[in-house]
Amino acid sequence: MSVQNKTEYVQDIIELQNKLFEINYTFWIEHVLFSFNWWFLIIITILPWGIWWRFVDKKRIIEISLMGTLVMITSVFLDVVGTSFLLWGYAYKDIQMIPLLSAVDITILPIVYMFVYQIFSKWKSYLFSLIVAATGAAFIVEQLFERMDIYQLYSWKHIYSFFIYIAIGIVFKWLIQKMKERQAQESVE
Repeated sequence: MSVQNKTEYVQDIIELQNKLFEINYTFWIEHVLFSFNWWFLIIITILPWGIWWRFVDKKRIIEISLMGTLVMITSVFLDVVGTSFLLWGYAYKDIQMIPLLSAVDITILPIVYMFVYQIFSKWKSYLFSLIVAATGAAFIVEQLFERMDIYQLYSWKHIYSFFIYIAIGIVFKWLIQKMKERQAQESVE
C-alpha cells in the first residue's frame, strides 16, 4: 500500500468520523437531551454517590474505593470494546461525546461492587451476593434499559454479561486480598 493510499484512507476515516459525529450530535440534541431517559441517566449518575458516601465504611474507604476504581476502569474498557465491535450500543447517553453509558460504568456498577465487597467479607456470602447482583444486573437492569431504549443488543446476550459480572467480582476481590496480604507482610518485616 502506497503512502498516498494510506493518506486517502486516513482522510476517508476522518470524513466518516465527522459525519458520524454530526449525526450523533443532531440525534442527541433533538431526541435525547432533556428527555425522560436523559434525566433518568443524570439522576442515576449523581444520586447513588450520595447514598454511597452516606453508607460506605469510612475506616475501609481506600480498600473499598480500590474495588470501585478497578470496576470502573474495567467497565469503561469493556464498554468501549463492546461498542467499538458493535456488540451493543446506546441510543440514550447522558453525555453525547462519550461513546459509553457513563451512568452505569462510572456509578452503578462500581457502587454495587463496592457495597457487595464492603458488606460480605467471607467468600461464601460474597459469592452468593455477587451472583444475586449479577443476576439483577444482567437479567433485570439490562432488560429494563433495553425496554427504555437506552441499551441495544446487537451481537450480545445477557448471559455473557452475567458471567462477566461474576468474573469481575471474583478477580478483584482476590486481587485486593492478595494486595492486603502483601501489605501486611511488608509491614511486619
